[in-house]
Amino acid sequence: MKKTVLMSAIAFGAMAATASAADMPARGSVAPAPYVAPLFTWTGFYVGVNAGAAWHGANDCPGLYNYSNGVLGSRYTAFSPACNSEDTAFTGGVQAGFNWQMGSVVFGIEGDVNWVGNDTKRGFVNYVGPNGIGSAYAYSLEGSAHSNMLGGVRGRLGWSFDRAMLYIAGGAAFRNSGRDEVVYAYNNSGVQVAAFAPNSSRNNVGWSLGGGLEWAFTNNVSLKLEYLHSQFNRGDNVYVSSNSGYTGYAFFTDSRRDSVDVARLGVNYRFGGPVAAPAPVLARY
Repeated sequence: MKKTVLMSAIAFGAMAATASAADMPARGSVAPAPYVAPLFTWTGFYVGVNAGAAWHGANDCPGLYNYSNGVLGSRYTAFSPACNSEDTAFTGGVQAGFNWQMGSVVFGIEGDVNWVGNDTKRGFVNYVGPNGIGSAYAYSLEGSAHSNMLGGVRGRLGWSFDRAMLYIAGGAAFRNSGRDEVVYAYNNSGVQVAAFAPNSSRNNVGWSLGGGLEWAFTNNVSLKLEYLHSQFNRGDNVYVSSNSGYTGYAFFTDSRRDSVDVARLGVNYRFGGPVAAPAPVLARY
């Protein structure tokens, strides 16, 4: 009897062990990893293009001076006409830069080169001067001041809201500028008696400051809206004449404000993409 009970207990234990082993997962098997969405980052190199509007500002209406051997003399102080201007123009170009993101803060550096079709139409038309030059009676400033090329290198500091970023930017600015302007002098009969042309076409270096909003609508392509104000060193221009009897006089402008403002849209292509989040650690059995 005892022998029968013992054999029955051994058989029951073997059956329970077999059932438990069947329920255990196979050694080395891993549960499927859950999907983890990649994390977007602004870090990386980018290139792009831009286009917009530019405004050129200058506060430099020419004054009338005595002039001898390249030296300005006394000024005709009563000759102080106001200059009008019309200076909105198209601008477009390319940019490249690098961003580095730490948390929500984005540091970056960017350089750009742009063409500016900016001709500041200025003039005082048929201004009757209180002091005539020889037979000259009326004067007309005609033409434009222009910036052919505008560029710069700026640092950027931004705050990221995932795929949107607000930023400020500032740094060095440079341009090539000149004047296609002439002051014409007329006698009482309206006949031109002299023309005074400026002697300027120069490179300018200054500073720029602005900011914008950039939005990444794909992992690699972003759109930005930006405004920049660039201020340049003041430039002096002397308008001289080769007409007989007028070489002893010159028009002179002392530029007290010389700036270019730009509002533009840009598209950037970013090399790289989102950074995948690390996969979770899974237990092995």
